[in-house]
Amino acid sequence: MIPMGTVVTVCMFSGLIVVMLLPVLRKFPPLLLNLAGYIVLAAGLWNVFWYGIQHYAEFWGVAALISGVTMIQTSLYILQVGWLPAVLLRAKPLVLILLLGCALMYTIQIMSL
Repeated sequence: MIPMGTVVTVCMFSGLIVVMLLPVLRKFPPLLLNLAGYIVLAAGLWNVFWYGIQHYAEFWGVAALISGVTMIQTSLYILQVGWLPAVLLRAKPLVLILLLGCALMYTIQIMSL
């Protein structure tokens, strides 16, 4: 069985790749983009509402909350960018850098196990 941390890490990197390639990927069927967006959204929601809230006093609980929120924002960049307020549109580079940092931190931890 694949550990959930590995699944979440793959979802973080997938969200980053899709958002960075969004202008090119817009030419593909919308179903593929929507699928990627919903998978990233589901992983973000799981991180926030399942792991993060249950372990909010621990380091990995805080990491899950931060990475979960950034995955949710990233999924909205993929699915419905029009829903986001202007402040989140301007914060897109910061959100993506934060998500990259979380993904790298998760990767380093998984590799050290």
